[in-house]
Amino acid sequence: MTDSNLIEMISSWDISSTEKVDECLIRISEKEADTNAKLEAVLSKQCQIEAKLSGIGRAMATLLTVENDSNKLNMQIVNTAQLAESVSAKVRRLDLARCRASECQQRVHDLIDLQLCSQGVVKAITEEDYEKGAGHIARFLAMDQQLLQRTADDVQGSITSVSDAVHTLEEATEKMRDLISKRFDEAVQNDDLASVERFFKIFPLVGCHKIGIEKFCGYICQKLSAKAQKELRNTQDIAKAERRLHLAYADRLTAILENFARVVEVNQPIIEAFYGQESTSLLDMVTILQKECDIEVKNLLLEFNKNRQIQYRIRQVNESAQRLNSASAASNSIPSLGHYRKPSGGSIDKLNPKDIDSIIAEITVMHSRIELYFRFMRRRLQTNAETCLQDKEPQKNILNEYEKVVKDCDLSRQMQEILSTYLLFERYFMEESVLKAIGLDTFETGQQCSSIVDDVFFILRKSIRRSLTTQSINGTCAVINNVASCLDGDFVSALKAPLKNGYPSGYIDLAQAYNAIQTSLQQGKLHSSDADRNRTNFIVQLNNADMSTEYIETLWQTMEQEISGTFPGITAVERQLLDSCLTELKNVRDALKATVDFGIQQLRSSAIRPRLNPWVDEFLNYSHHLTEEELATYEAGETFVQYFIVQLDGLLNSFKNALSPRNYDALVSILATEVTNRLERAIKKSSFNRLGGLVLDQEVRALGTYLTGATSWSVRDKMTRLSQIATLLNLDKVSELSEYWNPENHDMPSWRLTPNEVRTILVLRSDFRMEDIKRLQL
Repeated sequence: MTDSNLIEMISSWDISSTEKVDECLIRISEKEADTNAKLEAVLSKQCQIEAKLSGIGRAMATLLTVENDSNKLNMQIVNTAQLAESVSAKVRRLDLARCRASECQQRVHDLIDLQLCSQGVVKAITEEDYEKGAGHIARFLAMDQQLLQRTADDVQGSITSVSDAVHTLEEATEKMRDLISKRFDEAVQNDDLASVERFFKIFPLVGCHKIGIEKFCGYICQKLSAKAQKELRNTQDIAKAERRLHLAYADRLTAILENFARVVEVNQPIIEAFYGQESTSLLDMVTILQKECDIEVKNLLLEFNKNRQIQYRIRQVNESAQRLNSASAASNSIPSLGHYRKPSGGSIDKLNPKDIDSIIAEITVMHSRIELYFRFMRRRLQTNAETCLQDKEPQKNILNEYEKVVKDCDLSRQMQEILSTYLLFERYFMEESVLKAIGLDTFETGQQCSSIVDDVFFILRKSIRRSLTTQSINGTCAVINNVASCLDGDFVSALKAPLKNGYPSGYIDLAQAYNAIQTSLQQGKLHSSDADRNRTNFIVQLNNADMSTEYIETLWQTMEQEISGTFPGITAVERQLLDSCLTELKNVRDALKATVDFGIQQLRSSAIRPRLNPWVDEFLNYSHHLTEEELATYEAGETFVQYFIVQLDGLLNSFKNALSPRNYDALVSILATEVTNRLERAIKKSSFNRLGGLVLDQEVRALGTYLTGATSWSVRDKMTRLSQIATLLNLDKVSELSEYWNPENHDMPSWRLTPNEVRTILVLRSDFRMEDIKRLQL
């Protein structure tokens, strides 16, 4: 604050009284203290400011040096730029002069070559030296015609000679083309392969790339056609000599495709060398050869259809399907079951699946050979494109053009027809073979399953593996779907039919029933009653259903591995399609598990419940109000649990050897559930004292030990409620319940009884007071 500002501020104050003067004095003192503080702060920074000023002074000297160096550098850069500008101008003039000299030199070379070519080509034609003449013409065609005309215009004195030379070469070119074409045709007529190849290499030199490819491919197609027709006439003789009659036409198709593939393989280097690597000549050759290949394969397939009676067999298959559909529509029974029960050979027109087994194998080989042929051509064209073309877009265009050729060719349509025939025959073979296996189902002594499981899954595995040999993902997926449909229809229905009738319980004791079944099996035939046969059939089909779940799991796991090996480069969409088809097999697995569950429930209602009721009712015949003497007498005789375990053991032994391990474990599990439920109801109808509760607890423990040892599955969970009931009835007094009852204590087993059920059970103890039970805090 300046002095004038301070004076103006003081003059504005009111100093009319002493108090106000003191007040102003205080203000001035505050201002003075504030000013002194600011001065102290400024003075405290004196050393720092002086140090910075000293540094700035030293830097100024350095900056002067930098400024001088910068000025020198700037001058050097300016001089260098001027020098570079001068040099670059000279370089541009030199480059222009070099280009003009090069152009002039090229003109001179062209003029010289033009004269030499015009003279040499006439001589070569006269001497029939076609390679040399074609070389002169190739040099002439490589010249820039506009450049030649400008050269003639620039050299006025030589314009006539240049024009004459050009005219001579143009006439020679046309004459040479006609001569080469004529000589090529003569070589074809004389079947002179060396001359054919000679003139084939000359065509591109005279600018006839496409004509050369067309003529050469025409000659090759003619040779291949004659060879294919000869081999087709001798197909049966060749196959008989090679002992491959069942694959005669597949071998002929393989030979045809190999011949066409060999032509491409042998001539690809020639085309690349003489027709130019960047041309589409190889694609043109493949396109022309494909048309001839379509014709030869079509002729072969016509002969195949005729000799193998394909159309007649297709008609038989379709008529069989129509009859089956009509029969199923007119009947309420399951069509598949009625069909497989028909006697074999009931219709003279019915096609035996064995008759088409070899035909199916031959068709799969034919389809796979066509697929391999297309893959070979794709690899050849892809290798050619990657080697000759640097850009990705032209490479892609070449492959796309070939895919159009494949899509539009007749061979692709024939391939689809072959696949359609294969799928029709394969489905018929599969379904009829499965139905035959069901109809001829037998079982042997000591076996838990009948022959149906091995036979059916052998047939289905054979069909799926055969579909993989077609090299067609769509074909494989179709067969897998057919397999799932066949299993879910005919097979599951055949297994489920005996189960729907239930388990016959005509025998007084199931152990006797099992012994009768075993006796019948040992004799090889069932001479006993229908009930005996039905029991045996029920058990066998139940085991078949259980074993089939394992077989189908193994089947789809094996198929996943084999599919990955057969189709290593499949796309994501194809992978998704295959996974969807394999999922159908898993759905069939679930259907088979449901069939097993259904059969076990039938055993539950027919074999377990009727026998279990009287055994459990014996519990009510025993007194549960025991004295010390009565307890000793009870334990000395046959107790209820001993009697009960003997009966259960007899029941389980009657099924132990007959049922598969998993079915037996499931039966024990259901038996444990029924035992606990029925015994619980019997306990609630009784009353107990302290010793009666003690006996019950011992008996429940003994029963749990027996059931646990009877199966590999855990039945402890099923015995939990019964064990807790026995624990409650074994208490010394009601107050002891607090030591056991704590639902929130996770260290103790969880209680399956509700508080009301606990009170209900405690009421069964005649020595427990109702008041104590009601006072329980649960």
